[in-house]
Amino acid sequence: MSSKSYNDITSAIFSCVKATSEKEHGTVYDPPDANQGTATTDTAVGKVVVRFDLNPATEVLSYSITSKPFIVPASTIWNGITNTINGCSS
Repeated sequence: MSSKSYNDITSAIFSCVKATSEKEHGTVYDPPDANQGTATTDTAVGKVVVRFDLNPATEVLSYSITSKPFIVPASTIWNGITNTINGCSS
């Protein structure tokens, strides 16, 4: 569907992103402690599933939306991810 990458993402920042999204949105990471996998968030209108891939050597974190409810714009997902990353990076 759509993809986005973020630079300067350390393992510590990614750990914060995972913990924050789990706490605030109930996001489930599979596998939980991996640098690659899927993140699934249940919403009132259906599941949002994104693939994630953190390359610790380059500090690049990539996401790809694999499924989402039709009514949820991709921009809403990207804004949420970006806000969480910004919160964990400061």
